[in-house]
Amino acid sequence: MPRRSLKLWLACVTLLVAGFAHASIEITDIANRKITLEQPAQRIILGEGRFLAALGVLGVKQPLTRVAGMMNDFKQFDPAGYQAYQQAFPEIDQIPTFGQTSETSVSIEKILELNPEVAIFGLDGHGPGAKSKKVIDVLTAVGIKIVFIDFRKNPIEHTARSIEILGQVLGYEQNANSFSRFYQTKLAHIQDTLSGIPESAYPKVLLDVWASTKEPCCFTIAEGLFAAMARFAGGISIAEGQLPGPVGKISAEYALISNFDVYIGTSSGAQFNANPSPPSSKPSSTPTRTSERYSSLIMGAQVPNGIAQASLKQVLAHRNFDRLVPIQNGRSYALWHHFYNSPLNLYAIESMAKWFHPELFKDLDPQQTLNTLLTGFSPVDLSGTYSTEL
Repeated sequence: MPRRSLKLWLACVTLLVAGFAHASIEITDIANRKITLEQPAQRIILGEGRFLAALGVLGVKQPLTRVAGMMNDFKQFDPAGYQAYQQAFPEIDQIPTFGQTSETSVSIEKILELNPEVAIFGLDGHGPGAKSKKVIDVLTAVGIKIVFIDFRKNPIEHTARSIEILGQVLGYEQNANSFSRFYQTKLAHIQDTLSGIPESAYPKVLLDVWASTKEPCCFTIAEGLFAAMARFAGGISIAEGQLPGPVGKISAEYALISNFDVYIGTSSGAQFNANPSPPSSKPSSTPTRTSERYSSLIMGAQVPNGIAQASLKQVLAHRNFDRLVPIQNGRSYALWHHFYNSPLNLYAIESMAKWFHPELFKDLDPQQTLNTLLTGFSPVDLSGTYSTEL
């Protein structure tokens, strides 16, 4: 090759490589908005603190170094899970918060002070959402990119895509694509297995949200959230078509006359062991406190299965459900409440499929699925009880 041609070729290659090195990141978020980043974001804020779970399934190393601020819902709603992060990353307590547990508590001034590159918001929930016009307008005006994700409103369709979007934002595309393939393969298995089952064979499900011995029956879900997961798994919420919105209350009388086939209570686990003793290498001599009285279902990180079962039994007795046929037949279950807004929701979906159609899903192993999803959370230890049954 002549020297002049060689120089021209090398110059073209250099320009091409430089172009790739500075290629912008084009993102279409869950709200179908177009966002362009010059490089993966190093400073993000989380519209819900519980979105840290999304960084976990991505396997983000030292995830808190990427978080400039977050809402305070994680600490308030899931203290046991928050403590697990504290033990692995004590610096979590130094992350600034710009709101508590509602959109109305959001401080736009605090967000601006934190100077994030990207704000990660849910479509709706306990923080800024797609309808938060003032927040969106102000942040956009000062050049802060806003990216919407969703694990709550339409978990079946949006979970995998939301993780892919976060993978683009944070520069973890390969891990995001691996999660997406894993998630969608698992869903496809459930969908294929149920393809020959008519809806008339789907069990009727009572979703008793925040199940408690202090509150009357029942706060429940008609659409989205756990109701969407239940329907995908082959069950139908008894509240479907009965509420003016996606969530609301039904009476104990309605629950009884519905002749539900399956009971599922949910709980955040917020009332259990909020300040445990430091871990010890010696086995504990303290017996599992299954004889104690519990004011709600107890689920989540650090919770022994015996306590989860005892709390479920007490809630059912308080509801006067314990003598009903489905309960007597062993079709009463409990789930960790935070699956309703988490990329870990695959565990809840598989668990429900196995509960609703045990003969069809003998091969499903939800616990193994959860273990796989939690691999990227290390060194955070989230071991505990995330579902139980009587």
